[in-house]
Amino acid sequence: MESDDSQTAMFAFTLDSEGYLVEDSAALSACAWAISRLQDPGPEAPGWLERFRSEEESFITALNRLVPPKPDRLGSAGNGRAATAGNTVLGQVKGAAIDAVSTGAKAAGDAVEVTTRAALTTVAGPIIGGIAGAAAGTFVEKLLTPPPSKSESKPEAAATARDQQKPEQPSSGPPRMTPQLVHAFVTRLGQAFGVTELLKIDGVRVKCVQIHKRAADEASEQNFLNSFITDDLLRIEDAVRGGDVGAGIDSYLADKVSSPVGNRVDVRAFPGEVVARVAPNRIPGGRWPTSIDRPLVTSQQFAVNEIMGEFGSASGVFAVNGPPGTGKTTMLRDVLAAIVVDRAQRIVDLRLAHPTDAFTETTDRVAVRPKYTATVRWLRPELTGSEIVVATAGNKAAANITAEIPGIGAVRGAEEAACDADYFTELASNVLGADAWGLIAAKLGKRSNRTAFVKHFWWGDPAGRDNEPDREQPEPIKGMREILDDAAAQPLTADIWAEAVRRFKEVRAEVDRLTVERQQAAEAIARITQRCAELTGLRAAADAARAETARLTADLSAAQARLADAEEGVNRATIECDEHAKRQPNFWVCLSTVFRAGREWHKKADKLGRALDNAKGVAHRLRSAIGRHKAAVDRVSTVQRRHEVALDDATREIAALESQLAQARAQWPERLPYRPDFATEDEFQLCAPWADAVYTDARNRLFLEALRLHKTFILGAEPRLRDNLDVAMAVLREGLRLPAATLRTAWQSFFLVVPVVSTTFASLPRLFRGLGREAFGWLFIDEADQATPQQALGGIWRARRSVIVGDPQQLEPIVSLPLSAQHALRRNNQVNEHWTPENTSAQRIADRSARFGTSLPEPDGNDRVWVGAPLRVHRRCDRLMFGISNDIAYGGDLMIYGTPDNGNYPGRNAWIDVRGSSNDNWVPEEGKALSYLMEELKRDGVAPEEIRVISPFRDAVRGAEEVARHRLGWSFAKGNVGTVHTVQGQESNVIILVLGSAPRKIRAREWAAETPNLLNVAVSRAKRRLYVIGNRTLWQHQRYFDTLAARLPVRAWPADGLADEALPTG
Repeated sequence: MESDDSQTAMFAFTLDSEGYLVEDSAALSACAWAISRLQDPGPEAPGWLERFRSEEESFITALNRLVPPKPDRLGSAGNGRAATAGNTVLGQVKGAAIDAVSTGAKAAGDAVEVTTRAALTTVAGPIIGGIAGAAAGTFVEKLLTPPPSKSESKPEAAATARDQQKPEQPSSGPPRMTPQLVHAFVTRLGQAFGVTELLKIDGVRVKCVQIHKRAADEASEQNFLNSFITDDLLRIEDAVRGGDVGAGIDSYLADKVSSPVGNRVDVRAFPGEVVARVAPNRIPGGRWPTSIDRPLVTSQQFAVNEIMGEFGSASGVFAVNGPPGTGKTTMLRDVLAAIVVDRAQRIVDLRLAHPTDAFTETTDRVAVRPKYTATVRWLRPELTGSEIVVATAGNKAAANITAEIPGIGAVRGAEEAACDADYFTELASNVLGADAWGLIAAKLGKRSNRTAFVKHFWWGDPAGRDNEPDREQPEPIKGMREILDDAAAQPLTADIWAEAVRRFKEVRAEVDRLTVERQQAAEAIARITQRCAELTGLRAAADAARAETARLTADLSAAQARLADAEEGVNRATIECDEHAKRQPNFWVCLSTVFRAGREWHKKADKLGRALDNAKGVAHRLRSAIGRHKAAVDRVSTVQRRHEVALDDATREIAALESQLAQARAQWPERLPYRPDFATEDEFQLCAPWADAVYTDARNRLFLEALRLHKTFILGAEPRLRDNLDVAMAVLREGLRLPAATLRTAWQSFFLVVPVVSTTFASLPRLFRGLGREAFGWLFIDEADQATPQQALGGIWRARRSVIVGDPQQLEPIVSLPLSAQHALRRNNQVNEHWTPENTSAQRIADRSARFGTSLPEPDGNDRVWVGAPLRVHRRCDRLMFGISNDIAYGGDLMIYGTPDNGNYPGRNAWIDVRGSSNDNWVPEEGKALSYLMEELKRDGVAPEEIRVISPFRDAVRGAEEVARHRLGWSFAKGNVGTVHTVQGQESNVIILVLGSAPRKIRAREWAAETPNLLNVAVSRAKRRLYVIGNRTLWQHQRYFDTLAARLPVRAWPADGLADEALPTG
């Protein structure tokens, strides 16, 4: 595995431009503190890991004495982070931490160098031991103590040169921090605690960043040393213990490996379940406004329908499996549209005489500015629950979503209609910093994002956005505050509101009418599918009834024949008896024979009588049997006739349904999800169910009309909404603390205007601080495969409904805590292994309880894993890259190829087989091949922005950056070269995969091939061309890379048009 050469820090703080400490910017590393406690007093001492809260608080408090006073702070009580610093990490680290630290300390090794990122000048160094606060206090006290007079300082003449270099200080107040003072602090602390050699302290790291003075207080958010979510996990732990959880968190935290198998529906094994759930009456009325030629395919529409259907009025977690290029964002946008339309419908259903009637009389008074107190009015509960939060593990993913949703490219094919809806379009463009079509989403999260949003959203841009260079003076852009001022100047009339409602209801009625028409065809499909399935059974039943009738009829005939014989026997016996009776001897004959003749006659008479009785008995029994046979024949004949009637009815009904479907096919060609119409499963999956042009256009218009209704509502509600938004801006801008109900109302009011906000998991606890269980309606987790299970907890707890979208076959979470420490913590707390962050993700946890989904092969090939509802149609890569990805990660049959034909593209896919030596994972010979491949692409007319260069290894990336800098410039090198981890969720026309790894680094190659995930992500970023540079002989026998080697044509180096020349030098 690639060695971890990253750095860490023991503590950090931030200085302003004049060298003064920024208040509350100090941070003490919990890991460093624990390692020092491991040395003294050691794990055998009782409570040896139970004082970090107070330690960090005293550390921050001591260093805050170096903060210069501000005029507006004089005389005010301190309320900085020191007052609540103990909330940063667990106050008591349970016994499990003993093993965690013991096993993790070795894994930490020498990684104790300092590196931090902060708002201004950041310095860091180790501060450890159980008396960190006291040590910091001693340091501060010395700095704040006035220096002795010259006569008193003579004994100190032997002081070090560094201490003699006193910085120039003002006449009073705390000193400026200089490099000399900081180095002295680091060195002396290390020596005082006896850990200089143990921890290999390596001095100070400084990073300078220029920011606005108003943002200086944001330094307190720059703590990279400890987890951002620890406080939130503690709060959720308390909530779980107290039963303060909703269905979502309850399902997510369920202590089970998987849902009962009997409750699962494999959507690939039971396509009928899919068809039934994409029926028109399950499709949301509104859809995201894009080209009517690019509707959702079957698996996407299924996911949207189930999300909205299952969560209509309920709560819980829904898992979606999104392989690369299958349209996760497209699917989520349709869910967003459905939620907005649903809220618009609820607004209409309230039958408000005026938008102000949507607010209750419950109020709270909030001082948002020194001279202004806002009145917060509660919303009617019918209008809450539609708040949408998008959360991701990384800043880039979160920013991409909220940049894409309002961007003009998100409504491609419907730009004119979307912009005509004018959902605060100009303001949206100002917020986005680019052309937007509507104010749909806000990038929040960290404080700098929140501050920027408030500035552009609330206050607008007096200077305007100059999109027309020829115009001398761009028009100022009004912020929401001024837009509401204008609305107050021209209050909304009841007639205008009634017209907005009428327009929405009119389009809604049209969509409902079209839905009913298509639902009739859908019911015909359901019915014909059912009847065709019944037909075989009906035919078999009718055939069986006919056979039984024939059998019983034959038995009856045989019985009747036997009866005839029996009756003939009776007749014969009767005649014999009669004839014998005539021959009865008289008295004299009997007497003459001494009565012998009489005895013989009677003997024969008895015999003939018995024969007659037997014959009559046989005949009687046969008559009874015939009666039974006749009854059976009648009964079976009735059944036969019933089956034949049912068969005839089914045949006639199927014919009628076929006729109905023929009309539907003619009216909505290729839009009927009727499986027999498709020759293959692939063709069926490519179907866009019920998405004909008329219906799709109506659904587009319904969403846009819902936005118009929202805008009219917002402007009309200005008398009551404005103060609520003013408070929401104060919460975003300043972190204003409010009572829970007031805070929730402020957020609900904000979401009425901006339906979606994005944040990272790290920022979510601070962004929604004060909000509790199920405080907002919806949580979308994107790229959940990159989030640890623990990261997602805060969002799921605060949301009624969580849609978790990701793919366990792509990149997994990056966890800094050594695996040995993770397992130690898990074992000592008796936690199931599936919660180990290194081995699982939020996506895998959500998949366990998914009802709808499918199973995929595990990387070891010995088992299968259940995943959530899969998106199956891939529309990104050309077929070669699609095939590699599908085969190595999805068993070869999950994804369906649906990439449109985009014409020819320069170059050809290739594995450039480079043999070279190296001491690390950067192979200079591969750099030569990279250089000339770039030159070749440039000659072929491929623009630099269409190229991404990636590698599994960081040192290979550094080498590739240098090559790229020479060939295509600094901007390309910094923006388009990176590790494979940097490109998940992105795509490029050309991907160049530089494999690297020296011949002797076998373990590095084995690490890259442990699972299909890394290669799957690398290959599936390439839309048109994939180039692999590396030693094919070394890589082709690694698992998954063998498929890559088998599929890619080989280009030898330096042949095949690639010249072996020296790299250009700077």
